[in-house]
Amino acid sequence: MGATEIEVNGSVGDAGYEADVAVTEHGVLHITAGDWGSLGFGQGWGCARDNLGVLADQFVKVRGERARYWGAGAEEVHLASDMGYRSLGLVERAPEMRSAQPEWIRELVAGYVHGYNQAVREHDPAALPEWCSGAPWVREIAEDDLWTYLWDVTLMASGRNLVQLIGRAEAPGPDGPAPASPLSVMGAPSAASNGWALGGDATASGSGMVLANPHFPWYGEARFWECHLRIPGTYDVYGVSLLGCPGVQIGFNASMGWTHTFSKGHRFTVATLDLDPGDPTRYRHGDAMLDMIPAEHRVEVLGDDGSTSSVSRTLWRSHHGPMLNLPLVGWGTETGFTYRDANIDNTSVLEQFLCMGMARDVGELRRVFHEVKGLPWVNTMAADAGGDAWYTDASATPALSGGAQRRFTTRLSEDLVAALLYENRIAVLDGSDPGDDWLELPGARSEGLEPPEAHPELCTRGVVLNANDSHWCSSPGVLLEGYSVMGGLERTPRSLRTRQNLAAAASLQQRGGVTRDDLASVVFDNRSLSAELLRDAVLDRVAAAIGEGRERIAPEGHEVDLTEVHRVLSRWDGAFCLDSTGAVLWREFMAGFEEKAWLDSGPLFAVGFDPADPIGTPRVLTEAAQGASPGGDPVLHSLAEAVRVLDSAGVAIDAPLGEVQWADRGGERIPAHGGGEGDGVMNVLAPSGALPPASMDGPVGATSPVAGRERTGLCEGGYRVTYGTSFVMVLELTADGPRAEGLLAYGQSSHPASPHHADGTRAYSESCLRPLRFTEEQIAACGELRRFVLRG
Repeated sequence: MGATEIEVNGSVGDAGYEADVAVTEHGVLHITAGDWGSLGFGQGWGCARDNLGVLADQFVKVRGERARYWGAGAEEVHLASDMGYRSLGLVERAPEMRSAQPEWIRELVAGYVHGYNQAVREHDPAALPEWCSGAPWVREIAEDDLWTYLWDVTLMASGRNLVQLIGRAEAPGPDGPAPASPLSVMGAPSAASNGWALGGDATASGSGMVLANPHFPWYGEARFWECHLRIPGTYDVYGVSLLGCPGVQIGFNASMGWTHTFSKGHRFTVATLDLDPGDPTRYRHGDAMLDMIPAEHRVEVLGDDGSTSSVSRTLWRSHHGPMLNLPLVGWGTETGFTYRDANIDNTSVLEQFLCMGMARDVGELRRVFHEVKGLPWVNTMAADAGGDAWYTDASATPALSGGAQRRFTTRLSEDLVAALLYENRIAVLDGSDPGDDWLELPGARSEGLEPPEAHPELCTRGVVLNANDSHWCSSPGVLLEGYSVMGGLERTPRSLRTRQNLAAAASLQQRGGVTRDDLASVVFDNRSLSAELLRDAVLDRVAAAIGEGRERIAPEGHEVDLTEVHRVLSRWDGAFCLDSTGAVLWREFMAGFEEKAWLDSGPLFAVGFDPADPIGTPRVLTEAAQGASPGGDPVLHSLAEAVRVLDSAGVAIDAPLGEVQWADRGGERIPAHGGGEGDGVMNVLAPSGALPPASMDGPVGATSPVAGRERTGLCEGGYRVTYGTSFVMVLELTADGPRAEGLLAYGQSSHPASPHHADGTRAYSESCLRPLRFTEEQIAACGELRRFVLRG
């Protein structure tokens, strides 16, 4: 089919925006403009056309107005969010963000806002999802609304994760402390991802290659939108952007490509404060007693009867930053908690990503990192056409003295609160000890941060990668050591997924001649490392019990036939593909052990973690205690419990994964492959991860997990995925230009009525990558090509 020529005329005053738009498979817009304002106009219009409700809700959120439209919410989740955002003061800081930008970025953002507003004027309320159709808050925005939201994106892995705790931080009164924050508001740990960059010594072509496999929620604002943005001679980048963010955050240009994974390092610290026994708003700092600073915040709250009322709270700040109300411990009369954020004054995020897209090779990319210093919270893996590859974690990182770092690591083993918070990726310092204060170092972006030369990095012509563990193991056989503990711990166990990444990379690097097909297979073969390490020994354990006449066990009063368990696991292919039978049984078996058992010796592994062999350890199944009954053997007990919970959910232990794991896209049930962290697969897809409140963008009719199976998300009938693989990109940077394939697993649009709400998910289900078209020749070869001119 030939290209269709369409002209789209908007009306946005005298801005004079114009962009040429080509649309290829799955609704990807290739936007070409003559200036930054017109480029932003095209991207803002396209992203809002596909995701208007989600974006409009984000502007409500960052203004602190959710309770006005949704009520206080369960456990006051909307009210606390509004109070937290008011305390962070992002609206008031928007002019600061805007004025810090070079003129070309201000033009880009202004155009993006105009494009968004044109999409608002053009949209049909009836075409939006029910949760936002006809909503009064789906309206045009001002430029400062987008700058406010860009502050929120800057704090994505920083303070915005604490807004619920900030918004509930009222000081203890005459009647004692306020109730501690509910555990439910802590949310899930940061998102997962896999990212590789390969140098020329590892690839068949001798050119650089990149594998991008970020894992994100499939609902809400933390989604990607795929696009190709071009100003001839200035900017030409294909990739994905977070909703509402101008430019491209993961992608490639003609000669260089890059990807990101969430960093294991710390973008903020929580500090304990020793309080004045007579006044919980005074605290000790060294030998001095300091007063906290109060601020009253007022928000409108929708009542059950449709009326609104005004609610006010006085929230407090220490010299470190806002006070917190932590779950379980709250804000007491002896100890309080405050936090400091490494990104709270980071106005360079947009410039960072945009300038990355204009770097022509790894050398230029490194200069961007050292000069702009705006990367907020991710690892970076990059490669270029010349065959160079690079890894760095250059995220904003607190600078601590050696003594403060030693006290921090000691605290993890001796302080229960600090250890529990660290499991949620929160670092705890002593805010009353000046020795734990952040340092002021030369060359850093701002006071208290590590300078660029202190960040871990590795240049190579081999393979670099990250799967959300720290920088320590970022290349097979290479260890990065001697960096700050705030960047992540070294010589500590790696996750099963990191080990799977490293093992696959080591095998390919040793073999050499890596192709794009090899990289796609690494993701979509869905092999389980935990099964490779343990399944044969588990089968031997089951066979031994059967041979001793103990084929039936009944822990928790539920009789289980071990003969059937042995049959299913022995026939399983050891993967989490659509046709894998036995995968669900293995998943629930692994879920019977605490996560720390996956990382070191204990009830699961006999040989513990060895820093000299981070890929190969832990290993070997722990032997059963002498004389233990089958029910007393943790391995057999976990197998039996796995059978019991699957039975309770109506899931057969030999059910093919694709029949019981699915994604819902507009009412269409689409089979989904992939697994979770305990499964030890690279391709994460799971019924977990942060979701918006049920009243907003989210899976319709979602059911609660079976009791005790929140980690796997097992519910009635199986696993409804809401999180995991998002954008997949397999890129080769050849001398003749980039060659890339990929997909966007949840589709371009969050609107169920859109044809691009489910097409990406069907492609994911079939492991079917499509061309990521970059050159004019590649775009023209698309059989579904449409073209139009977008004017304002």
